[in-house]
Amino acid sequence: MNHESAKKNFLYINSSYDTKLYGSPNVGTGGTKDFSNNTSGVILFFKVRDRVKKAVFTGKNLDDLNKLFMEKYPDFPRYSLRPFTILNQQSQIPHELDSVSDLYSNCILEIKYEGSTNSVVRRGSVAGYTGRAREKTVIVMVGLPARGKTYIARKLSHMLNWLGLPTKIFNVGEYRRQRMGSMDDTSTFFDPAHQENTRALLHLALAALDDLVAFLNGGGIVGIYDAANISSERRKIISQRCTREGINKIIFLESVCDDPAVIEALIRETKLSSPDYQGHDPQVIMDEILAKVAYYAKDYETIPDENNLQSYIKFFDGGRKISINKITGYIPGRIVFFLMNLHVYARPVWLTRCGDSEASARIGGDTDLTTHGDNYAHELAAWVEETLPADQKDLTVWTSTLKRAIRTAQYIPYPKVQLRGLDDLDRGDLDGKTPDEIAREYPQEYAARIADKLSYRYPRGESYEDAIQRLEPVMFELERARNPILIVSHLAPLRCLYAYLMGMAQEEAIHLNIPRGTVIKILPKAYGCEVASYKLM
Repeated sequence: MNHESAKKNFLYINSSYDTKLYGSPNVGTGGTKDFSNNTSGVILFFKVRDRVKKAVFTGKNLDDLNKLFMEKYPDFPRYSLRPFTILNQQSQIPHELDSVSDLYSNCILEIKYEGSTNSVVRRGSVAGYTGRAREKTVIVMVGLPARGKTYIARKLSHMLNWLGLPTKIFNVGEYRRQRMGSMDDTSTFFDPAHQENTRALLHLALAALDDLVAFLNGGGIVGIYDAANISSERRKIISQRCTREGINKIIFLESVCDDPAVIEALIRETKLSSPDYQGHDPQVIMDEILAKVAYYAKDYETIPDENNLQSYIKFFDGGRKISINKITGYIPGRIVFFLMNLHVYARPVWLTRCGDSEASARIGGDTDLTTHGDNYAHELAAWVEETLPADQKDLTVWTSTLKRAIRTAQYIPYPKVQLRGLDDLDRGDLDGKTPDEIAREYPQEYAARIADKLSYRYPRGESYEDAIQRLEPVMFELERARNPILIVSHLAPLRCLYAYLMGMAQEEAIHLNIPRGTVIKILPKAYGCEVASYKLM
């Protein structure tokens, strides 16, 4: 399963918890609800700036709705009354209410002021970090083919986007494939003796650089320029162009590898999945890559270590060691720390939610499993024994510190590690409440969570953004591990980890469907992730 289809399959609209908390899905404009005999009423919330008031609508049309609003806000100037804005639950897109048939239980109707901004998710809200918008950063990949550059670039992009820093990769190889199509023999194409091909590659490299600059000028924070960039002259061209555009934070990231065993492993683990070699014999691929490396090696100039005023990071032998020069600032610091934990060897990560607990109707808590939940624990252990390949028996199981997660993994005969970072979202003062109780007793909190689910923080509790920050050490440990990992946790942390592994933005994470009774396998590779799901119960 490729990245896009995986996103489509797992993107959630309508989990059981959110349906209970937010009401039934919006029928959409032109829906079929009939309010002509509306006697029981529809519970809704009127929102004006930060004020929220609960109401029960028993009317028949928009005029009746406006009257109800004025009863709740008698001081509101009638001349300022505008159409209400309602949030479509399925698309998460606000739109103007033009029919009462669009109302649904527990919906929020908001009055928008001129010049106000919609209460949508804000990218880039990195906790504890200011000045983000001023620190435009370019990461320039450097190295011979088959050194894991694209894999490293994708991992960096996933991490930075996951932290809320808009990041995009500009891979020159993708530009070549899009504009010149696939080719039967890629090795001869890169022969420097073919000057026409050399000029074409230069034009493609400059086009990718143009797009990178446009991305940063258009609101992006980090652009990753993924190409060989083996000559000092090419790196000088990139530096000069970025400097002219006012982008002064340029980091050269060179992947250096001289170990034949590591090189062969990199070719097999990264290049076999390359779009250039789909359907090719593995040995033919190996021969073509080695021929391509030989061409590039003739002009390869490593980044000098002596008297170098450039910012650079050298990544040796697939993660054996790194060296750095002139690295300062928040984003470069996060990149270095991430690379210190990274390796380029593929291994699967398995995600599953804990079994049903005794208080599953309430949010939060630390209760034990039900009989059904314990049955899932047995099913999971049996599935692990039957499914894991013989060469992946070095599995480690990670769980949260909560009873229901620990109990779900109790029958699996492999080492287990309890990590507080994998604990469920802290609901603070609302811990142990049912969704209906929250909607009835805490309408302001209810409305605030609907308006901005990513940033909303439970009273004395956590937000999704807080959970992402809490999970950062878990993410680093996940990258450092070289053996398969099975993670038994809860919906919120699993959503965040799935989004990171798949390279999704924070906004997408909060709507992912991670169903109970299912194991999701993710195998990160250089050109995407292999994803499979296994329904156990």
